[in-house]
Amino acid sequence: MDSPSLHIAMFPWFAMGHLTPYLHLSNKLAKRGHRVSFFIPKRTQAKLEQFNLYPHLITFYPINVPHVDGLPHGAETTSDVSFPLVPLIMTAMDRTENDIELLLLHLKPQIVFFDFTYWLPNMTRRLGIKSFQYHIVSPATISYTTTPARMQHSVQELLLGLELTNLPFLAVLKTPIGFETIEAALPEGFKERVEGRGIVHSGWIQQQLILEHPSVGCFITHCGAGSLTEALVNKCQIVLVPQLDSDHIVNARMMGGILRVGVEVEKGEEDGFFTKDSVCKGVRVVMDEENEVGREVRENHAKVRNFLVSHNLESACVDSFCQKLQDLLR
Repeated sequence: MDSPSLHIAMFPWFAMGHLTPYLHLSNKLAKRGHRVSFFIPKRTQAKLEQFNLYPHLITFYPINVPHVDGLPHGAETTSDVSFPLVPLIMTAMDRTENDIELLLLHLKPQIVFFDFTYWLPNMTRRLGIKSFQYHIVSPATISYTTTPARMQHSVQELLLGLELTNLPFLAVLKTPIGFETIEAALPEGFKERVEGRGIVHSGWIQQQLILEHPSVGCFITHCGAGSLTEALVNKCQIVLVPQLDSDHIVNARMMGGILRVGVEVEKGEEDGFFTKDSVCKGVRVVMDEENEVGREVRENHAKVRNFLVSHNLESACVDSFCQKLQDLLR
């Protein structure tokens, strides 16, 4: 590159759905000769090391995540806890502030990318470092959820719906509130009925590698932005089951309603819950080659995928982005 290389630090929210896309961006920057210091929870580093394509330019700096009362010992990311405990992960992340400042003083990057750490901009300003809030969610979600006026029984139904499809499946779920293990939360007799056909797993998996495997025909997703991006660039069909928080509802409406690249599972008008029958119906629609809706979403998905993986699209966008970073430092 004609422009001098940059030194950029990455400090994403402690969730795999944020750490992973931050590493993807790091790879794109390193490909162009830029140096990246990546701050990551200590025990989580091993999960992402294989996706570091430029280890001579991307260096992981493991962070000791302080223990917070109420968190399981060893919990570092949102993947390690049930949803109600996620705020405690944020508390733990906030308590790394002093360690992050020491790292920045030592490393002296020109730029820090972050998402949820509200205290970082004041710190970097004091240290003479530029900071950029890098959101992995869509602009539509940000504009909707930050509008001032808007700022103020299921784990079993999903599994029973998968059982109804009579298709082989892998279900990766968090252990629900009130249960010690995912096995204890399974519907009665479920494990025996799906033996040899279905697997239920609790914890983190290599989702990218699974979705690109040719034997995966359908992906049922909670509609996180990272998961949807991974689904769109692969050939598996998409069934949308948004959670009632964060950007998931907006993402589902965009993918299922505007782009028409997936099918959103129907929910009850009065209680807002999905059922085993609606889960089964969603899967069958996208997997049925004769279904009119299924044909439409498969065709639309193929068009979007072809656009996203088209030659030079990503490269041109990242080149332009790098040039803008250079301009901001002048």
